[in-house]
Amino acid sequence: MKTKIFTLLSIFILFCSGTILQAQVTEEAKPSREELTLQRAQDKVTRAEASVARAQTYLDQGDSLMTTGDKMLDDAKAELKTANEEKSLLLKQYQSEKKSLEKQLKTDDREERDAVRQQIRDLDAQFREDKRAADAKIKAADKKYTKGLSNIEKGKEKLKLGKQKMKPAQKTMEEAQENLQELTGNSDEMNEESEKQKTKKNLFGKKKK
Repeated sequence: MKTKIFTLLSIFILFCSGTILQAQVTEEAKPSREELTLQRAQDKVTRAEASVARAQTYLDQGDSLMTTGDKMLDDAKAELKTANEEKSLLLKQYQSEKKSLEKQLKTDDREERDAVRQQIRDLDAQFREDKRAADAKIKAADKKYTKGLSNIEKGKEKLKLGKQKMKPAQKTMEEAQENLQELTGNSDEMNEESEKQKTKKNLFGKKKK
């Protein structure tokens, strides 16, 4: 009977000791109010910095689109000028050659006239082919010019949106950083004060001895 009572008593003591130990560990693991406040302040700074980074992304994209758009406009203008000059020269050469061939049609030699007519047909066919190639270059340059204008407009919108987002984001970040700095400073002061109190207690205890 005594053995059973002793066993039950031992189990009860072990159970109570475990419960107390667990409560102490839980209490030690639980962050203090100051630590929670500091963590929230740090999280706020992190979120604010992310907002600033997102706004900066809009600005960077806007600058990139504007730069790309400007270059496309310059390239398109140069290509359009070259293509139009080529087409103009092509037309002049065609008209000159055809005029010369048409004069040769006045000959009384039938075979020669037939040969000249074939040359004119070949010239017309070659001119149409060359003209299509020149028109394709002009069309491509026009398309590039339009795309360049579109990129510039998109860039302006990105810059506008980025500026709108950046101003409040920077303000929020600065306020969050200031708040964190204040909390960090107060925390350091509290730690220093706590160390001073411990030092005083130790000195007082030594004097008593």
